[in-house]
Amino acid sequence: MEGACEVYRQRDTGVEEAVLVYGNINIDITLYVKELPRPGSETLASRILKSGGGSAANTAVALSRLGVPARIIGCVGTDTEGEDALEDLRSEGVDTTHVKRTSAPTGRVYVMVDAHGERTMIAFRGANNLLAPSSVDADAVTKALWVHVSGGKRDVGLAILKLASKAGIPTSYDPGRAAYGAPEDELAPLLGRVDVLLVNELELSALRGRNLPLPGLVVVKRGAKGSEVLVDGDVISAPAFKVRVTDTTGAGDAFNAGFIAGLSYGLSLYETLVFANAVAAIKVTREGARSSPMLKEVIRFLRRGGYHDLAERILSIGAPD
Repeated sequence: MEGACEVYRQRDTGVEEAVLVYGNINIDITLYVKELPRPGSETLASRILKSGGGSAANTAVALSRLGVPARIIGCVGTDTEGEDALEDLRSEGVDTTHVKRTSAPTGRVYVMVDAHGERTMIAFRGANNLLAPSSVDADAVTKALWVHVSGGKRDVGLAILKLASKAGIPTSYDPGRAAYGAPEDELAPLLGRVDVLLVNELELSALRGRNLPLPGLVVVKRGAKGSEVLVDGDVISAPAFKVRVTDTTGAGDAFNAGFIAGLSYGLSLYETLVFANAVAAIKVTREGARSSPMLKEVIRFLRRGGYHDLAERILSIGAPD
C-alpha cells in the first residue's frame, strides 16, 4: 500500500492543497477526578476544563500545528458554542469554509479523567448529526491533498470517500467505536473505499471478528506498547516513548495527525510510526484533547529521545521547524 503514500508525495505541492478532515466538531467539558464515581454515588473534581473537541476537529488542529494545511467538513450550531468552536479552529489555521451552521445545539462531550490519565466520555452529537451527504461540496474533496474520515455520520463519510476515490485522492479512516458498534452493512462500504485504516487493538479485533474487509495498510495504535503497520503480510513496529501520562483524551487523534503528517514529509512507514508515537506521547502529558504539539516541539522531543537522524531528516525535506 505504498501506492497511497506515493500519491500523497506526488500531490504535495506545498502551495494551496490541504488535508481534508471530516467528522465531529464539539465543545469538551473535562473534569479531572481521583476516581470515577460508582453508580448512584458522586465524586469530586479537582479541575474543570472547557475546550474545543471532536475527533475530526482535534485531528485538523494537530495537522495544522505540525505544518500540514488542514480543512474540515462538519456542522455546528448557531449558538455561542458553535461560534467558539469555529473561532478556535480558525485561530489554529484550520480552514472552516465548509463547516455548516444549524439551529441545533453544537455537539458537546463531557469527559472525566481519572488519576491515571484514562478518560470516560459522554457524547451529545447535536449539530454533528444534521450534516447530509448532499451538502458536501465536491470541490472541497476532489481538490484535497489527502482525505481523512474520523467518525462522524457514516453516510456522509461514505459520500466523501467515494468522491475522493473517484478523484484518485488517498484516504484514511478512523472508525472509533463504530468498529464494534456500527451495523456491518453500514461499515463495510466505508472500509472498502479507504486506503489506510487507523484503529486501536480493540477495534482491530472487533473488525476481524466480524469478518469485515480491511484495506492493504492497517495502522494499529497500541498505547504504551507503541504502534504498528500491517502491510502486504508484513508487520512494521515502533516502540512507544515513556512519558508521564496526564490525560489520554485526543491521543488517538494526535497520532492520526502525526501519521498523515509523516507521510506528507516523505518518511518511511517506520519513521512515520516513530513520528506519530512522538506526537501522541507529548499530547498525553498535557490536559485536554487539543493539547497536541507544534512541530518544533516534536523535533526537540525526537532529539531528546535519541532520534537525532529522524529529526534532521524531517527538517531536511522541508518540513517547517
